Amino acid sequence: MAQLFEEQHTRIEAILTAHLLDVVGGDFVQAKQRFTQWRSALDEHIRIENDELLPHVPEGARWAAKVYRLEHDRIALLADEYVQRLQLVLDKPPVDALARRRASLYLLDAIHALRHVIEHHHEREHTALAQELPLELQRQAWAQVPLA
Repeated sequence: MAQLFEEQHTRIEAILTAHLLDVVGGDFVQAKQRFTQWRSALDEHIRIENDELLPHVPEGARWAAKVYRLEHDRIALLADEYVQRLQLVLDKPPVDALARRRASLYLLDAIHALRHVIEHHHEREHTALAQELPLELQRQAWAQVPLA
């Protein structure tokens, strides 16, 4: 039953991975575009979970809906903090190869906490939420977001 969540998470994670590859490659303009794309996908994902799925978390569930919502808030906050760092790099572009590598390292360090929280959040959704919600409800909710 976790397959629907996993498919959505894989789709969003692919965008974040492309962003990180841009960061590693020192293409910070493209990295910002991909991060913006990722953030839009993330926001839609969170909206669906908050509005369509979490109201149906059953009594006695492993984790209350509030736990997922708090994690969503934390993910959004960390994403906001990260994009500020990305903007700092864009506002003062690196002038040479060493500066590009340092900027890349700065951003990779900055995104570490965000990725860590996302990883644990997804695991919680796969092992609990996806198992506790009716499959048809999940299908209807995730049908709003095409995988392509």
